[in-house]
Amino acid sequence: MSSNTLVPSALAQAPRRPDDDVDGDDPLLLTAPGIEQPMYLAHRSHRSHQSHRSHSSHYSGSSRSGSMGSYEAPEAPPPPPKPAAVSLVAYPGGRIFVDGKLVGTDSTAPLILKPGTHEVRVLNQFVGDTNTSISLSEGQTGMIVVQW
Repeated sequence: MSSNTLVPSALAQAPRRPDDDVDGDDPLLLTAPGIEQPMYLAHRSHRSHQSHRSHSSHYSGSSRSGSMGSYEAPEAPPPPPKPAAVSLVAYPGGRIFVDGKLVGTDSTAPLILKPGTHEVRVLNQFVGDTNTSISLSEGQTGMIVVQW
């Protein structure tokens, strides 16, 4: 016989539990010879189940007015600043470095840079070099001329 079929001689008993009402039916237990722990098949609703019903709205996603506090979503972080897209042109020309990185010679393609201050260095093998800083605003576009 398979282990998941009911034993034909199973005996349904109704022992009393302390939390059951005294006025009616008690829980229905399934017991069988050799089963140490009986299983509850069904039982009549009693006062202790009032708490189950009142908490069930919490788990089902529904709510009663006033029974639960309102849910406030956490504030979303502010969006990252919009980068600047600028081209640099050096006059007189030379190798152009932004924040220590070579980005072009004489001029650059559009560079995507964070808003804020950036160090610009122009190296010309005949004239020398110059250092300057540029300040970029959020979303700035266009061309910046470095004249020295």
